[in-house]
Amino acid sequence: MHIMQMFMTLIRNRDTGEYIESLIACFAAPTIRGLKSGSLLNLRRHGDGNIAAIWDAEKEELLRKFQLEAFAFPPRPQRSAWGQDAVLLLLYKKELLARALFTEKAAAILHPLGYDCCPPCVESYLERLGERWRIENNFPHEIGLFLNYPPEDVREFIRHRGQRSLATGYWKVYGNVRKAKRTFQQFRQAEYEAARSLIRQAGFSAGS
Repeated sequence: MHIMQMFMTLIRNRDTGEYIESLIACFAAPTIRGLKSGSLLNLRRHGDGNIAAIWDAEKEELLRKFQLEAFAFPPRPQRSAWGQDAVLLLLYKKELLARALFTEKAAAILHPLGYDCCPPCVESYLERLGERWRIENNFPHEIGLFLNYPPEDVREFIRHRGQRSLATGYWKVYGNVRKAKRTFQQFRQAEYEAARSLIRQAGFSAGS
């Protein structure tokens, strides 16, 4: 069984608080390790209508444990594919997020979209991202900057409407493919190592 399948099988029957903690430990691992500024995580569980309430009750302890901050995307006016019993989060490290957003290349993309507070402020940028999320049919394309994707790749993704990429992994690559593939491997390795650790703690044997 693939490591990630084993991981999901393992946490399936855990109580909701442990389930949320396990998801963060695994899928936000690249951010926890400082490899990227932010990670998206959709907290949802089939048949569990309490996941939002449990997240609200336990988020401070979880964020303190993983040394992260969190931005919860606002609900859309109409029910979306994310569902009403779900929480869509951007888990981030503030210093790394500021470093990713407050550059000339990022500003050239963000300022025309209304990210124009002065001086630049992470909280204001997140608020603007949430506003655009509410009115877009999908993720605002500039979200890639919040996830530490290279600005040139975000810019070209917007320009080409997601077409004509040179490679695809955690994002669509239009520039340095070799560097992007090394980064993909780092992110993947962080997630796999986190999954293996949780599996070992549960007394299972995890292969590669």
